[in-house]
Amino acid sequence: MALRSKTFIRRAEREDLDTVVAWMEDSDFQLFLYGDPARSPKQIREQIVSMLGRSSAQTVPGGLYLIIDSAAHGPLGLLSLQNISWRNRNCSIDLYMGRKEMRHKLVAGISFYRAMQYVFEELNLHRVNAYIYSFNEASWRILERMGGVRELTLPEHVARDGKLYDLYGYGLLRHEFEAFKEKNPHMVEDLVESMTGSNSGADKTTEKAAETDS
Repeated sequence: MALRSKTFIRRAEREDLDTVVAWMEDSDFQLFLYGDPARSPKQIREQIVSMLGRSSAQTVPGGLYLIIDSAAHGPLGLLSLQNISWRNRNCSIDLYMGRKEMRHKLVAGISFYRAMQYVFEELNLHRVNAYIYSFNEASWRILERMGGVRELTLPEHVARDGKLYDLYGYGLLRHEFEAFKEKNPHMVEDLVESMTGSNSGADKTTEKAAETDS
């Protein structure tokens, strides 16, 4: 399990059920989910129960559901690692920010950075795949900033609010993520400070969140 700091990743537990269900019932959260969002609360709860049960039942799982957690703010979002190939050392990743007040670039960047640390350093994988809707510019720009490469585009692949949008497929290799850290040592230090709480990083995060929301 990843080292626990101010922002850390942990396995999703049954105790997280109500929190995750509340996130998935939110219309803004559903905007970024793949598939049909028109589901009843009962269907959503059944899906989450199945997810949490499946992630803990297998000795060598092909998928993991994890919580992005914060000692200062509590659960921030959901990290899904799917299609894990331990032989080929790759997986697909989805990261959803559940807390509305934390849905801005700083916290999303910290969460994604922590997720990449977990995938490459804790799980020792070599490649991450991510599929992001074209309208979710904040997410694909964060991924590109950290070394991700857009490898494919599926035109008009997803419908939202009566419009069709492209789907982008990204790949990020471990050495590309390491190169990002080497080229941006000060940015990485700021992220680490925010995650560990050193130099009042957590307070800075809260202040910037307020600035973004205002």
